[in-house]
Amino acid sequence: MTLRLVLEPLTAKAFAPFGDVIDPPGEGAGLALTDTLRAIDGAIQPRLSFSTAKAWSLPLTATEMERHNRSSQCFVPMDVERWVVLVAPDVGGKPDASALRAFVVRGDQAVNYHLGTWHHPLRALDRPGRFAVLMWTTGNKPDDEEWATLPEPVELAG
Repeated sequence: MTLRLVLEPLTAKAFAPFGDVIDPPGEGAGLALTDTLRAIDGAIQPRLSFSTAKAWSLPLTATEMERHNRSSQCFVPMDVERWVVLVAPDVGGKPDASALRAFVVRGDQAVNYHLGTWHHPLRALDRPGRFAVLMWTTGNKPDDEEWATLPEPVELAG
């Protein structure tokens, strides 16, 4: 059986349990994240990486999620039309599939996942997308990320 979720527009209020939505500041204004860019338990090495995500089309099927228990993770779009975020709270060390939320993100919005938030890997829509990603690492990948298979596939539709 496949669970079907309809993408909802990303808003700060809807996303608050999972992280921060960073909308572009107004002209002449600035914005800084300080309280929620976090690292603990040996994740002392900052990692700023750049990636190009291939283009995906809807519907998407998700079968697994990842989380970072020692670091927040911030995705900043550099050149993308739209992208998808699928998140879940933690229950007993696994994503809570009954509380999954799926969002469509505008190309001018950044997302900062709170430490420990389960999320699906990056998916750009419409065309390839370029991103900057900020997190902290221990230098040992198995300590920095954890993966879990969802109990059933999840189809994300527009």
